[in-house]
Amino acid sequence: MTRQHPVHGRGSDTPARISVLLLTTSYPLDAGSVSGIFVQRLAAALDRHCSLRVLAPADATASPADAVAPFATTFRYAPRGLQTLAHGAGGIPAALGARRANLLLVPPFLLAMLVACWRHSRGTQILFANWSICGIAAGLAGRARGIPVVVTLRGEDANRVDKGRLFRTMLGLCARLCDRVVTVSEAMADALRISVPAIADKLVTIPNGVAQDFLEVQPARSDTGALRLLCVASLIPRKSVGTLIRALAALPGHYTLSIVGEGSEESALRQLADTLGVTRRVRFLPFQPPERLPALLAECDIFVLPSLAEGRPNVVLEAFAAARPVVASDIDGLRELIGADVRGLLFARGNVEGLSDCLLRLGDPAIRTMLGERARQFIIDEGLTWDRAAERYTQLFQELLTHKRMSS
Repeated sequence: MTRQHPVHGRGSDTPARISVLLLTTSYPLDAGSVSGIFVQRLAAALDRHCSLRVLAPADATASPADAVAPFATTFRYAPRGLQTLAHGAGGIPAALGARRANLLLVPPFLLAMLVACWRHSRGTQILFANWSICGIAAGLAGRARGIPVVVTLRGEDANRVDKGRLFRTMLGLCARLCDRVVTVSEAMADALRISVPAIADKLVTIPNGVAQDFLEVQPARSDTGALRLLCVASLIPRKSVGTLIRALAALPGHYTLSIVGEGSEESALRQLADTLGVTRRVRFLPFQPPERLPALLAECDIFVLPSLAEGRPNVVLEAFAAARPVVASDIDGLRELIGADVRGLLFARGNVEGLSDCLLRLGDPAIRTMLGERARQFIIDEGLTWDRAAERYTQLFQELLTHKRMSS
């Protein structure tokens, strides 16, 4: 039922370390994947503090021989060619929205995840789930084995809580089964306290981090030549990349745009660029290897994220670390990061004119430089690195184990 990729990284020979099983639905199973790359970066940092194992669903296209550390144990939930539910652009929600037949994969997926979590949790001290669906599986296994469970909720969990009783029920069940519920932003925590009051006494906020190589990107040039915009996002409706292409069409010709991503809307977005006459100013790139992103940020002057809904997108933190000003939709997670014209500019989501006005303002190199410097300093001042995030999680794990010992 499960497949073990090469034996995981550091820490497994250190009994004094807390043994942690990390359960996730998105994870890069090979070097060419960007699925759940932020989970992998957190896992790599945690692996320096804990004895860590990663459990994730298998994928139809992954190449185990080209796996990246910390290596994941994968569980099968369908014949290999049908294992397409979890690791595509936008994850499980996008897969379900793109193809109704994928709903048939959900029951075997959930059953396989629960069984795999139960099997691999033997001898584990902490179960660490990512997203509410994993929190339910880990919570059930943890209750049965007497293991403390931590779940981290991310953007999709928070964004869907007001969309129907099913999502609220799932989130409530997840909260009841887990010992601590981690959010990656205070705005998300505040929203959950209102929408799901049962979560309130279990909430902890631990922000994501960035890798050191983003902090080493050189500041952007300050001349007034071509202005290079960059957007890194799944090409799905929620990311609203079409808003950015429409805004570009309203800007002077020296504004150019690179779009890095894949997804169901790619052909429609290419057609939109052609219809608006900006094809020569727009460059479409597939998802790039994670180590390529610092170089892409180094090549741009402004980072843009026009999403309709987000949690606390890590790509914005990475743009901050690279000292690039960010223009983004005025929504909770992004508003908390950017502030009122402090580290970037905000526009009303979906508002093409508002976005183009922000980009025109950033035609001033002095404003770009000021916002970029503030953004990088924010990362430094807040300690927003993966190592610091791993330290916070490890401290939380230790507190739960101490509480368990004192209660027994």
